[in-house]
Amino acid sequence: MRTTRSKRRVAASALVLVLLVLLVAAVLGASATAPGTTLAAPVFTSLPADPTSVRTNTAGWVHARTDVRFRCSVDDGSWFDCTTPLTWTLDPAKPQRHRLSVRAVGPSGTESRPATYAFSYREPRRADAVRFSVAGDLAGLVPGVWREVPVRVTNPSVVPIRVTGVTLAIGPDSTPPGCLTATNLEVRQPVFTAGRSLALPPRATVTLPAAGVSTAVIRLRDLPGVNQDVCKSRSFTLLWSGTAEQ
Repeated sequence: MRTTRSKRRVAASALVLVLLVLLVAAVLGASATAPGTTLAAPVFTSLPADPTSVRTNTAGWVHARTDVRFRCSVDDGSWFDCTTPLTWTLDPAKPQRHRLSVRAVGPSGTESRPATYAFSYREPRRADAVRFSVAGDLAGLVPGVWREVPVRVTNPSVVPIRVTGVTLAIGPDSTPPGCLTATNLEVRQPVFTAGRSLALPPRATVTLPAAGVSTAVIRLRDLPGVNQDVCKSRSFTLLWSGTAEQ
């Protein structure tokens, strides 16, 4: 009889142990699973560069479900309703990295974890800090005829640059004096096609016109009833300027 009671106690102890193991497993399983239905976070498809020199930025994202809406937060600020793509203007005075966060919100109000992107802002390089030269001259102006000026743009540095604008000004009077610029000459400035710039490799020269960029043109006005002989054999000072960035 003693032996039988001992076996029963061992069997009872084993049963308690099994119940404890099952209970612990249940607790661990409950703690590893978030309550409710899990909603996936949005997935970014387009983002600002890191770093960026643009204050107005755009980001886009997608979601696997079509019945969700979105809420956004910029630089850890308050959340607001948003749609994709989102365009916003950042504060360049903010010393820390900038942050965009986007949550998906389901029909029942369940929110996903945020998809977050952090990036920094860098002031654009000052145009006058990029060294390059512009030169161009022209001979043989004829009254009433537009003439193209072959403009040479040179990058003397060892890094590539992008020229974003070229401007021509003409001195107020001729040499020798007498043929006033404002009265006798017309100028059309070089035109850069929208969104285009002139790429210059290191230590290279490009002559305008070039792809996406026209050159300057000058015309000696044909003034009926005005004696323009004073403009014969005269020369003018061409003053070139421009903007560029690295």
